Amino acid sequence: MAFTKKAEIPVLLFLLMGCSGPAASDKGNQDLSDVENKPAKEHLITLTENERSEGWELLFDGQNLEKWRSEKDDSFPSEAWIVKEGDLVLEKKGGNIITKEKYGDFELAWEFKLTPEANSGIKYFVDNIDNNTGKTAFNGPEYQIIDDFNHTEIKKDPHGTSSTGAMYLLYAPENKVLNPAGEWNKGKIVAKGNHVEHWLNDTKVVSYERGSKDYLERMAETKFKDYPDYGQVQEGHLMLTDHGDQVYFRDIRVRRF
Repeated sequence: MAFTKKAEIPVLLFLLMGCSGPAASDKGNQDLSDVENKPAKEHLITLTENERSEGWELLFDGQNLEKWRSEKDDSFPSEAWIVKEGDLVLEKKGGNIITKEKYGDFELAWEFKLTPEANSGIKYFVDNIDNNTGKTAFNGPEYQIIDDFNHTEIKKDPHGTSSTGAMYLLYAPENKVLNPAGEWNKGKIVAKGNHVEHWLNDTKVVSYERGSKDYLERMAETKFKDYPDYGQVQEGHLMLTDHGDQVYFRDIRVRRF
């Protein structure tokens, strides 16, 4: 059916008035503001009152990285370690990052997700240690995080001392269940005095005593044998390692004992 221009004008004016009124404009701006703010609020993690009373503090809450710095200096390699939808993501080579504070007796909990064949890890009791010739290294024990299923050097021995959950090169994990690359896992380190535990997905997979006869004998068989203080300092930094692979972390929290 054809319409005359006389009939078109009122309809056109009505449409224009309905789209350009102050209320519609204000509502549109408000909606846009909500969309812009939603991602930040949606991914922000907060502690409950009970968690705070238990001594937990967030090292990464989905937004803020002020508790971390580069291993090398006081800056943060923000071009490599980025925040994406509430996750801390290593997207390209940028170096290890460490906590600004040191920790002695502590419990560290976090979630991680690997990409295929990725290699990473969390080191603790990290500090300057001297070897038998006076050379200094900045190092500490490592909770190994790696794609057991696809990494060429690990898939042949997915429960060995270089697999996920291991105290790297010294203690192999036991009774572990690791979710594959692309899925989230939960990690935990508990350190009280010389006693240390590694947990993976709510199961204890490693338990050892720093400085014990067993510990020293195992260390003597590794590349750390020339560093008598390896893993035995009273307190040290926590470190997220950079092995050049894309890895995701979230909900990183710690409490002191």
